[in-house]
Amino acid sequence: MKRSNLNNREQLLSALVIVAIVAGAYGLLRYRAVDERIEHLQKSTESMQKRLLKARIPDEPLENVEGLTAQLDDLERAMALVRDQAELMELRLAPFDSQELKVRISQLARDSGVRIRSNEKLQPPPQTKNDQKSKRAGKKRGKTAAKPTEPLILPETSGWVVRMSPGTMFHRPMQQIELEGSFMGIRKFIHGLDDLSYQVTVLQLNIEKLPLASPAGYPQALLAKLVLAL
Repeated sequence: MKRSNLNNREQLLSALVIVAIVAGAYGLLRYRAVDERIEHLQKSTESMQKRLLKARIPDEPLENVEGLTAQLDDLERAMALVRDQAELMELRLAPFDSQELKVRISQLARDSGVRIRSNEKLQPPPQTKNDQKSKRAGKKRGKTAAKPTEPLILPETSGWVVRMSPGTMFHRPMQQIELEGSFMGIRKFIHGLDDLSYQVTVLQLNIEKLPLASPAGYPQALLAKLVLAL
């Protein structure tokens, strides 16, 4: 049927039918997209509800929350006190290779009536993590030992000379001193170390008699070997 043979009414009806078909197809496509999105949201909601049902609410602390807070505050104050004490101790430590401290130790020996026979720098071998592992499991061949990135904290059984060696947390310079004098003079010297402006700690002490006998009326001469941490 040719369009020219249709009257105006039939042409209008045909146009309305075409518009209805196009609108229906477009609406169907849009509806499917929206329907799929709604279905996806419904599935997500159901999944979330299932997870919420399975979720476990943490139990309320058995102890008083205020008590736990008070304990935490006490620990923080204790840590602050330890930090303050550590800073004060660091102020009493002499600089490495301090000549001033060595001069004061020599002056203390003269004031105490003892003679310094030798005064040498003690240089123990550096401590590394590889050294500690090798003592327990033996050395592994074909591998190069890596230097530790942090200072070591050795157990008390290692002794203070080793615990204050290079590479450890408590590393300090050390001096090995031999003193000759009476017991009272050596005692005065050791106690006088506490009165120096810098911290000096006796790590090792060994006292023995000198082979030569002292004259009558004089105290027995002794030889004291000390290792001092400066």
